Amino acid sequence: MLKPLPTFSTVASLTLYLGTCALVASAQTSLAPAQLYVNDATTSGDRFTTAAGSDVTGDGSAAAPFATVKQALAHASAGTTTILIDAGTYNERVIWNKNISLRGAGTLAADSTAATIFDGGLAPSAAQTSEVGIFMTASGGTATAPLTLSNLTIKAYDFGLQTDNGTNRAHILLEDVETVRNRQCGIYWNSLGGRSEAITFRRIRAARTALAPNTTANGAGRGLFLVNGSKVNILIEDGSYELNRRSGIDVNDGSVSGLVIRNCQFALNSGPAMSVLGAGGLRNGSVFTTPAALIEHNTVRNNGSQGLELKSCTGNGRPAGPGSFVVRNNYIVRTLGAPTRITSDNAGIAFVDRDRSATGIVGGINGDLVTGGAFIQGNTIRGYLANDTVSAFNINGYGIVLEGVNNKVFNNVVAQCQRGVQVQDRPTASTGVTPFFDISGNLGLLSSGDSIRNNRLDSCATAIRTINLTQPIDASFNWLGSNAASAVQGPDGKKGLVVTLQGPSANFAEVPKADAASRVDYSPFLDTRTDAASASGFQPDLAYLHVDCNSVQTGNENHLQEAASAIVEGGTLEAAAGTYVGTTTFSKSLTLTNTGTTTLGSITLDGPGKTVLLGAPFQLAGHLGLSNGVLYTTASTLLTLTDDATASAGNACSYVAGPLRKLGSQAFVFPLGKAGVWARLGISAPAEPATGFTAEYMGTPPATTTVTAPLQRISQVEHWTLTRTGSTSAVQVRLYWEDAFRSGINDFSPALQVARFDGTTWVTEGNGNLGGSLTAGSVASVGPVASFEAFTFGSASESNPLAKELLSFQVTQAQPRVINLTWVTQSENNPQGYAVERSFDSVIWQSIGFVEANSRSLVATTSHTYSYQDRPITTATQVYYRLRQAGLTSGNRYSGTQVVALQPVILATRTTAVDQLSLYPNPATDHFTLRLPMAAGSVHVTLLDVAGRPIYTQTTAVDAAHERQVQLPASLPVGTYLVQVQGASLSRCTIRFVKQ
Repeated sequence: MLKPLPTFSTVASLTLYLGTCALVASAQTSLAPAQLYVNDATTSGDRFTTAAGSDVTGDGSAAAPFATVKQALAHASAGTTTILIDAGTYNERVIWNKNISLRGAGTLAADSTAATIFDGGLAPSAAQTSEVGIFMTASGGTATAPLTLSNLTIKAYDFGLQTDNGTNRAHILLEDVETVRNRQCGIYWNSLGGRSEAITFRRIRAARTALAPNTTANGAGRGLFLVNGSKVNILIEDGSYELNRRSGIDVNDGSVSGLVIRNCQFALNSGPAMSVLGAGGLRNGSVFTTPAALIEHNTVRNNGSQGLELKSCTGNGRPAGPGSFVVRNNYIVRTLGAPTRITSDNAGIAFVDRDRSATGIVGGINGDLVTGGAFIQGNTIRGYLANDTVSAFNINGYGIVLEGVNNKVFNNVVAQCQRGVQVQDRPTASTGVTPFFDISGNLGLLSSGDSIRNNRLDSCATAIRTINLTQPIDASFNWLGSNAASAVQGPDGKKGLVVTLQGPSANFAEVPKADAASRVDYSPFLDTRTDAASASGFQPDLAYLHVDCNSVQTGNENHLQEAASAIVEGGTLEAAAGTYVGTTTFSKSLTLTNTGTTTLGSITLDGPGKTVLLGAPFQLAGHLGLSNGVLYTTASTLLTLTDDATASAGNACSYVAGPLRKLGSQAFVFPLGKAGVWARLGISAPAEPATGFTAEYMGTPPATTTVTAPLQRISQVEHWTLTRTGSTSAVQVRLYWEDAFRSGINDFSPALQVARFDGTTWVTEGNGNLGGSLTAGSVASVGPVASFEAFTFGSASESNPLAKELLSFQVTQAQPRVINLTWVTQSENNPQGYAVERSFDSVIWQSIGFVEANSRSLVATTSHTYSYQDRPITTATQVYYRLRQAGLTSGNRYSGTQVVALQPVILATRTTAVDQLSLYPNPATDHFTLRLPMAAGSVHVTLLDVAGRPIYTQTTAVDAAHERQVQLPASLPVGTYLVQVQGASLSRCTIRFVKQ
């Protein structure tokens, strides 16, 4: 614990004089003005006065100023607010004993020709005295009128400014004050036995304090020294602290809450640029009421030891608010070429436990706070290096050092340091020169809950190192200095860019990455050090991420899942060779690759419209889940499901597009597809566990179409390839179709067979059984198949054309709620026609129309185009459509489903509203219901044939629901008709319907 510095040595000798001055001041209370003036013996550079000062003839006015501040303070009364001290040099020792502001003309640094200078005239010396330029005993001002000291320079004293002990102070502003070449401290703010609150140090320059031959004994050498007692709401901003023998700013002993240090410059201080001890938020019981500290936007260059030495401070790990301890957006560097033969460990930011006993139970701090909870973000730290000689003796440069619990380190740039970030658990009172960041006076703490993310740790011998930890740290999404997993891991998992060391009892032995005692969860890590955005701090590029199964895992998500959740759309995820466990769900489009033989646990695709592209071969030992999204493979990027691995069936939106391999002796259905077509292939269980089958769906006709009886034809739409390795096991083969329309399957009968290509011609493997239905089903070979190459559907009769009948089916929205359906067919096998079905949830379907087949009308064309228009009136936001083909011997077939998002109706014109006329049911039997878009009163309904000839007319009223049922004539034949509707508020419009 630091001892209080000696107080002003001449206080006692001045007691009698001050008492006399007080009597004079009391007698003159009614005479003293709000402002008193002081000037030296000349008028050079003066701004406030017009005459030289005199304590004999002066009256404190601008025309007759006093010569000393002492005289002005003696004549000041309760009505005096400010003493204006004009440009000049003053050699007095001021005792600031009244709550009256002192304002000079300016500082030496601002304008040497018009500066107010208090010059103690002390020459540098190894002997210490206690001469003070301004000794403060005053207590302060108010929130709206703070007691102010401003615009002056204090030099060549032992202490430029010093406060007394035992006084509570509040609402004090020091602004544009310069302290230079003082022998012990520039500003010594001592709150021993008292409390300092709402103190502001603005644009302070504290420089060249205690330079040699002055001594650093008794704590000398600080530019701004705030020490002892309770310090609350302290603001230090826009200052300059340079060339001080120890530190630029030192907040020490006692406690401090609500500390803000911002926008300050620190350079060439022999010790730390800034040192803070014991910061913690004030509390009401267990609830924090003030922040602990905010240290931001400071520039720290070439200081002798730490950039920021933060000791025994307590935060809550949050970026703002009560209880927070935040260090952000500071620039802390040593320039290239700066000396590296350091004599002790140095760090850009050292957040460590030290001198906790010196904080005491004061200032509202309950005495039970522990080191930890720092939020360190957006800082740049560079150049904290030791040369190879001293580094070999464990004297190193560190970017950031952490001790305690719940520390957060985000978006920082740490470059050209021996150790980028070190997290350590030192034993109590750790001493010696060790791999620890060595600094005295610590308590033993256990680190936990630390998170080090989104940082650029560049050109460091070690990016992240932990020592003696019992809990792992979360260190994902950092640039670690390389994108090669081998460089991060190091040979045999040691001496890489990430290192775990055991403690002193194990002689600081290194732990391999894959060992359970490893303490750094560094996966995923970044591929590039490029800053991805212009926001302050390092913004990681998440377009390419690396994962490593050797890394310890801290979160609930496995490494692959953590990367898959964070990666940007269309990014690349690279897995270091090894075995991964757990289930990973991919909901974004990405490329998945690896650095060598890699086995996955389970993966699930669940991203509508998304794609996962394999960039390297993978094995999968768990389950392949296909819910939404397509998995793309090639022969060189094959996915192999190992023995006992499983796969879901897939669906029309999710399948494997490319080859898929299955090992083992289990029956298996390959969830294949391509180009929007889901097309599975199944095999029965092979007899040999070493068997491997590779299947791929080819959404094209086979190159050879020659068939051998009893086959009459094979598919002109599609085929599969199926190959075998590892054994001669024969298996039954089953082919699946999901859209009989597309596959050209009309006859759900034994005539549909499995066809196999034998290298020359297509032969049948028979029809062992059928599964499903005509709409979507499967056909299996009669028995096991022994030879493998290509398979497709074959037909032993003319009933299955096995050609693509439905060439296209499109649903478009020409205008809001006007849906046009168009489909094109070929090779129709004399169906009756096509029913149009609609659904608002894809579950419950309603037939809304029927279109007769052109093939019934002897139209001699190879393709047929059909259309239908629907005008749904619904509150739903989307609508589904499908076609049902009737008239087949095996029943009905359904097309694939089309969905369209309904556009909102714009009721701006009458024409738009009229376009919403509809009727239902359609087809109808004996009646239909008209639905109008608005109340139309009476309407005229005309029934016409397709040639436009009137058949039936009726005038009827529409009910309150804008509907009217129309009864059809009993004699009306089955067929297609037109309904024309017109009313007073409804333009004539026509809609088609079918009578069945």
